[in-house]
Amino acid sequence: MKFLKQKRGSIALISLLIISAFTLLIVLAASEASISTYQIYLNESSGETAYYGAESCLEEAIMRIEGDSDFSGTTLAIDASTSCTITVTGTSEQKTISISVDYGDYSQNYEAILNIVQDGSVYNSDLVSWEEV
Repeated sequence: MKFLKQKRGSIALISLLIISAFTLLIVLAASEASISTYQIYLNESSGETAYYGAESCLEEAIMRIEGDSDFSGTTLAIDASTSCTITVTGTSEQKTISISVDYGDYSQNYEAILNIVQDGSVYNSDLVSWEEV
C-alpha cells in the first residue's frame, strides 16, 4: 500500500514538471513575439523621426541657400538625440543637397535637387526632387 502511494506521488510530480515545462515554453514564445513587435515599432518610429528631421534640415538648407548662394553645408542639432549633416554641391543654377540624419543608433540619408533662380539680388528656389538614398 505504501508503494502505491509513492507511485501516485511520483506520477503527480512528473505531470507537474511536464505541465510547468509546457507553460514555460508558451510564456517564452509570447515574450519573443512581444519583443519582435516592439522592435518593429521602434524601427518604424525611428524612421519617421529621421524623415521629419531630414525635412526640417532641408528647409533650413533651402533658407540658407536663398540667403547665401555660396552656402556649402553645416551640421545641426535638432534635439538631444537627433542631428543632421547638410552638404551642398552644384552650380549657381542647380544645387544638390545631401542630408544625413542620425537619431540615436538609427541613420538615414536623403538627397534633394534644387533649381535656383536669381531675380536681381533675390534668390528663389524650386525643389526638383527629394528622396531617400
